[in-house]
Amino acid sequence: MPSIPPPPIRDLEGLLSPVLPAGTRVLGYKAEFLTAPGDNYGSTMLAIAVRTDTPPGKDTERRKDHEQTDGDNCGKDDDGLLHLVAKMRPSSEEFLEIFQIDTTFVKEAAVYLKIVPTLLALQREQGFDGEGELIDVFCRCYNARVSLDPAVEKVDEDGVMLFENLKRAGYVTADRRQGFSREMGRFVLQKLALFHAIPIALRYLKPDVFKAGIHKYLVKIDIDAGLSEATLRQMMDVFRQDIVRTGVEPELVVRAHSQIAECHRRQAQLISDRLSVYCTMLHNDLWVNNMMIKYDPASGKPCSLKFVDFQLIQMDSLVRDVIFFIITSVNDPELETQLDGYFEHYFQHLASNMRRLQFPTPGDFTLESFREEIDRVAPYELYHIVSMLRVVLARKESIPDQSEQDAALFFNDNLVEEDYYRRLEVTLRIYERRGWI
Repeated sequence: MPSIPPPPIRDLEGLLSPVLPAGTRVLGYKAEFLTAPGDNYGSTMLAIAVRTDTPPGKDTERRKDHEQTDGDNCGKDDDGLLHLVAKMRPSSEEFLEIFQIDTTFVKEAAVYLKIVPTLLALQREQGFDGEGELIDVFCRCYNARVSLDPAVEKVDEDGVMLFENLKRAGYVTADRRQGFSREMGRFVLQKLALFHAIPIALRYLKPDVFKAGIHKYLVKIDIDAGLSEATLRQMMDVFRQDIVRTGVEPELVVRAHSQIAECHRRQAQLISDRLSVYCTMLHNDLWVNNMMIKYDPASGKPCSLKFVDFQLIQMDSLVRDVIFFIITSVNDPELETQLDGYFEHYFQHLASNMRRLQFPTPGDFTLESFREEIDRVAPYELYHIVSMLRVVLARKESIPDQSEQDAALFFNDNLVEEDYYRRLEVTLRIYERRGWI
């Protein structure tokens, strides 16, 4: 079956000119799809190799205002090409509606161009200046646009974000069906704790800066708003069918399905979590495929981590990111008994970061209050977790290429196997035993 060609990137030179040496011309580029079918639905990801004619005597450092989290140059690779990743809107018309690109694209661009510099500025003001102290989970974004026409506000076929190519830098994505080990899960939680801590501190220490530079991009959206009523009914029917197939007790089937329906109702009505010290900027989609890891070649241990895909950022309780990541992405055969250990590991780093950020009342962060927050918020994350497990554990070989994807593929029973039903059962057992359903 023929594959579609990558979409063109027009006026690449205009997009790159702010971050390349003056006078540099883009001579051409080659592009190919970066991700396989089933690894990314909300966008089109391309790997591009750019040929330029950097003037003699000019280095390739980016301008200061494009600096993000470390000091590597924006230069050519050993092959003389500039290797980047281009993120564009999805090719499927249905997915354009489902993923609400006009909102989510703008959210993600704001993370790199607006929010990251603000977070780094606060850290530096609070004395985070040693190697490895500044938040480093963001890759570089060279530039972004929604259209070639500056008067256009909707994302069209020329909308694009340009990022560093993390794969060329040695980063890899884990197998989503295998998930992360216990050690890797704890490593991610440590990074996530700092990601959550800085916006909390900024909200209290500099409320005007937080409101003007970050909060306006954290508006909650109903990610299912683009689905038809028929698709929504089919989705709920599939969830109930899947829960029954796990073999859990009929009474638990009823309670779980009822809780999923309640979660969906709250999402559709844009109900936010109660505002507390635990409310912050959420990634809101932190699973295996939205992280890239670099391993130390000597020890084999993870040494660097990048979060990607910030299309769904919003402000809510940090518990949502924590529990969503653990259940969807950590493959621990003892997860039910080890869950408190993951929570405590995350909290220790969160509390430490809040003290370092000179949070006005660090005593507000106690393990007891965090546990109360978990019990209060976790019930409302069940729908998000269950709906994502079908995606995480889908069989790659059964997913069509980009030209043939639509919402119905998520409901195809041929996409899932026994590992999906086992993980779903574990999730339901955790929720039942902790009184979350």
